[in-house]
Amino acid sequence: MKKYKFRILFSLLAAIAFSACEVVDPMDSEQYQKDIYIVGAYNKVTVFEVPYGDGQDAFISLAVSGTMKIDQDVDVTLERHDDIIDWYNNKYMLDAPVKYQPLDTEYINVPSWTTAIRSGQVYGRLPFTVNSSDLHCDSLYAIGFAIESVLNYHKSRKDTALILTLKLINEFSGNYRLEAEKITLREEELPEGGVQWVESGLPVPVSIQRTLTAVSADTVRFFHEKQKETLSEYSNSWDPGKDYFDAINKYGIKFGKQINTNTFSVVPWSDMNIVDGEATFENNAFTFWYDYIDGTTRYRMKGTFKR
Repeated sequence: MKKYKFRILFSLLAAIAFSACEVVDPMDSEQYQKDIYIVGAYNKVTVFEVPYGDGQDAFISLAVSGTMKIDQDVDVTLERHDDIIDWYNNKYMLDAPVKYQPLDTEYINVPSWTTAIRSGQVYGRLPFTVNSSDLHCDSLYAIGFAIESVLNYHKSRKDTALILTLKLINEFSGNYRLEAEKITLREEELPEGGVQWVESGLPVPVSIQRTLTAVSADTVRFFHEKQKETLSEYSNSWDPGKDYFDAINKYGIKFGKQINTNTFSVVPWSDMNIVDGEATFENNAFTFWYDYIDGTTRYRMKGTFKR
């Protein structure tokens, strides 16, 4: 009897062990429907940095959902979809002083509107080029994209349309630390005749984070001294947009690169009365000075912008 019971117990244990070996790991098979979507479409808008110049490379990314990589190439065809730009402007930017504007077709070249996510991959790209030389730094250029069709797999029910906005840059644009001095100047006669401007009194130190904005392939713009430089800083005024662009005209200054040198001219963006100045760029830093007139007094700003 004991031997019989032992055989039964052994058989049961063997059956359990055999069954355990046959359990299928759920992660060995796809757990979700494989959908194709545009990366970043969940947020509706994504930013792409584009240098000033013609034929600048850009792309949008596509992805496939699911828990496993695809086992075949998936062809995805996209289309231009600028209606989403109007929708976004009307929903989120009614009070914005500058709204997104569709980039004219003459400035964009898409070699093919069909691309592929390759077998064994998760992501794919739709490449194109942008001619940005003539674009204005204060405009908000955008391109609307949407998935038109997908071969062999499903197009996602959402995240299939995207606004790609262009942030125009050049090799000198970006965030810098300004360390400078503001100095009052006075006129002094020279013994041999004529006059020169000499520093008078104690300099006033100026230290602040500044953004140098690309305005062309070799020119950047910045705000003088400690003037407010972002639109959000004017949010408490009656007309933030007007005040912001008035400040650009009143306090904007440009460094413009001289051909085949590391020397830059210093000139006003619009209204500021700059009478002389020069800048050089070396080791990721601008060293500069410029004289300007405010009222009846001449001042000098000199210092560095360091990345």
